[in-house]
Amino acid sequence: MTVAALATPMMQQFLKVKAAHPDAILFYRMGDFYEMFLDDAELAAPLLDITLTTRDKGKPDAIPMCGIPVHAADGHIKRLAELGHRVAICEQVEDPRDVSGRRLVRREVVEVVTPGLIGDPEGLDGRTVVALVALCLPVPRDDGAPRCFGLAVLDASTGDFRATELVLEEVGGAPGATAQLPDALIQELSRIAPREVLVPQSAFESCRAELVEALGPIVVTASPEAAYESLRTGRSWPGMELSGGDFGTRAARAVANYLAENQPFAVEQPPTLARYALVDTVVLDAATRRHLELFENSEDRGRSGTLLAELDLTACALGARRLARWLAYPLRSPGQIAARQDAVESLVERDRLRGRLREGIGGVRDLERILAKAVRPGAVPRDLGAMRASLRALPRIVAALQEDEPAAGGRWLEEPTARVLPLAAPEPLPELLELLEQALIDEPPSIARGSRGAQETGYIREGYRSDLDALRESASKGREWIAGLEAEERQRSGIASLKVRFHPVHGYAFEISKSQLAKVPADYERKQTLANVERFSTEGLREVESRVMGASERAARLEREIFESLRNRVAESSRELRAAADRVATLDALASLAEVARRKRWIRPVVDESEGLEIRAGRHPVIESVLGRRGADGFVPNDTRLDPAGPQILLLTGPNMSGKSTYLRQVALIVLLAQLGSFVPAESARIGVVDRVFTRVGASDRLARGESTFMVEMRETAEILSQVTRRSLVILDEIGRGTSTFDGLSIAWAVAEYLHDTRGAEARTLFATHYHELVALAESRTRIVNGHFEVREWNDEVIFLRRLVPGGASRSYGIQVARLAGLPPRVIERARAILLDLENGALPGGVSKPGPAKSRDGQLTLALEPKRSPRGAAEARTLDSLRQLDCNSMTPLDALTWIARARDELVRASDDEAGEVSA
Repeated sequence: MTVAALATPMMQQFLKVKAAHPDAILFYRMGDFYEMFLDDAELAAPLLDITLTTRDKGKPDAIPMCGIPVHAADGHIKRLAELGHRVAICEQVEDPRDVSGRRLVRREVVEVVTPGLIGDPEGLDGRTVVALVALCLPVPRDDGAPRCFGLAVLDASTGDFRATELVLEEVGGAPGATAQLPDALIQELSRIAPREVLVPQSAFESCRAELVEALGPIVVTASPEAAYESLRTGRSWPGMELSGGDFGTRAARAVANYLAENQPFAVEQPPTLARYALVDTVVLDAATRRHLELFENSEDRGRSGTLLAELDLTACALGARRLARWLAYPLRSPGQIAARQDAVESLVERDRLRGRLREGIGGVRDLERILAKAVRPGAVPRDLGAMRASLRALPRIVAALQEDEPAAGGRWLEEPTARVLPLAAPEPLPELLELLEQALIDEPPSIARGSRGAQETGYIREGYRSDLDALRESASKGREWIAGLEAEERQRSGIASLKVRFHPVHGYAFEISKSQLAKVPADYERKQTLANVERFSTEGLREVESRVMGASERAARLEREIFESLRNRVAESSRELRAAADRVATLDALASLAEVARRKRWIRPVVDESEGLEIRAGRHPVIESVLGRRGADGFVPNDTRLDPAGPQILLLTGPNMSGKSTYLRQVALIVLLAQLGSFVPAESARIGVVDRVFTRVGASDRLARGESTFMVEMRETAEILSQVTRRSLVILDEIGRGTSTFDGLSIAWAVAEYLHDTRGAEARTLFATHYHELVALAESRTRIVNGHFEVREWNDEVIFLRRLVPGGASRSYGIQVARLAGLPPRVIERARAILLDLENGALPGGVSKPGPAKSRDGQLTLALEPKRSPRGAAEARTLDSLRQLDCNSMTPLDALTWIARARDELVRASDDEAGEVSA
């Protein structure tokens, strides 16, 4: 590239602006297009799937360039931000018509869009959160004081701004030998799922590597150390308490400085900072959220089949985001939980109130994002129209609460804001609503930023401003005169095809085809030549054009001024609008929980400070719904009773497909629903508050990190054992299955003993396993109890009854399940033969292997026991089952069923033994 190619005034201006934003793709405004040049063009063109071209085509020093129309820019900007790029938007900050001579139009960067600071929120899914996070790291100390970390998170598309401080002594999860960030902080970042993380410049390289290792591809941005110490914006931040020295406040200052630097318009009405503490909510790590399918299913990582999808019957985007937040942060305070339950219960019991409330909420659009867009320079009249529609709905919400039982309604409306605000009504903004009603037409248009032409006007209602009406009337009369002039000139000239045309640059002109040029009157002045026609003007047309164009331009300028005044008025009311949006979100989430409870006949659980967990006839909230939609048989409910004082650990054995995994997840989901403040699918439930839910479920690997399935399983188990407390709920499904039989059994046995014997780690635990030998733990560990899911065999078929009964199971029925899955009959028959050999103490092929000695690979020894007759084995199993019976809890039908099953097994074993003898 030669110096001459870059020496033009326009390229010099571009390079000067680019030098101030070297790490961003510069969108340089030229008329109705944003142009990109040089490296920016070569980078952006393939990402946006647009044509890469050049200035001065054919020349050896041609400059690479590409461009996009202004009206289509927002989608392209979002695309680049989602790919991890920064976009600097350079606008023309003066009207080109006001620029004289050869001076360039002045241009400035008005906004920088980053992965964590999106531009226009238009088009975003209402449930999507776009999070920017700043981390404040402690200075290393040797005095033994607890280390503190600060975290602040901002969703600029909604104005949601939160900060917290993590004290390792309180939350646990100390950093490893080579790590700077504690596990608790990594888990919180995983829960937030930020698009961009700010870290101090001094720790940038090490933190970036650690964050990418823990969270996957994520944009990490270096933040100057000074950004954490003081606000450097030069602007006021009303209501922002950012003068403290705690780590959470310092992280919030870094976010505020970053926002002011990149989107200065947002500083005029800054979001309100809220504080939160991790110790106030249930900790849900990434593995638990994934295993329980709270937000994403395991099949395609979509929303269907998740707990959130089952709960979300919200009427607006505000409530959908609020409900998702509640599910991500279940409460730990019984008082707060009870307050939320009170609100849900009041709506469950009042169908009319709930219906009218949901109807009113349905009229509220995404008020938070509308406000975020309204304060942007690119706001359009349609945005204020959406704001007006939302404000119209607020009085209907208030009326719904007031009409249902006035006494109760009054109590709700007067409830102090210090509580959870169960049914606090939003405050209507009648003055702002009246202003927007008077000023805007019924259907305001969407106008591209800086566009020119007729569509730019006409969105201010007639009668709102007399001076605007006068200008419009003047322009209208001029256009009427011009329309009449067309007929007059046709008659005068004899040119029947003569037309009056308007061009936004050249103005009004008489258009005449070239075949009629001989008839053109002498006073016509040629104005423009086109392929098939020529355009002319006259002195009279120019005079009227001047009056019409002048009036139209003045009217358009006045409309823009009026619109800006409306936008400023909305911005001034941002605090009240955010408060109204907050209450609508809460009401919508509560009404959704109530609607779900009413439709599904869920009950209100008791949540208290006890350590027990008692669920009667609990059901899986998602699977029960899926079965209902499929028209399948009803879900089989089961009971649960856990307590650190005993029974603390329920050890589940038995067949595949019998319902163990469903039961494990069902208990965890019921606990989370209860602490969310929701009703639950059960006949009754009493939940002692849980501080954390741990899950080790399913098989997965991380081959990209060099971790096998078994390594992932052991890492998750290690994290559980290092952080578990007496108040935790632990869900373990098949510990140790990824290695040899002896190794796996040994690990599973030791984990169960650890959870039982370790003081402070006696968590309520559900432990499912196919190692039937573990049932012996109940003989030496008093707080371990055995259970299994009942099955029936009929004509070599396995019937799963899905009912949890006491005692351990002796078989897993794996071959029967394999047959159901469709394995070839030849494989199934061979597997049966091998199983018979192993049960009789021999390896396949008749090789004798008596006793419990370890096999060559250590895998099959537990199956090689001294041979026992079929009848003797059946009698032993029957006696063991009899010892495990809880006669006090059995119904007469249960007893008869058990007797019939035992008799059938003994008769079948006797027949098998007789057959062997005769053979």
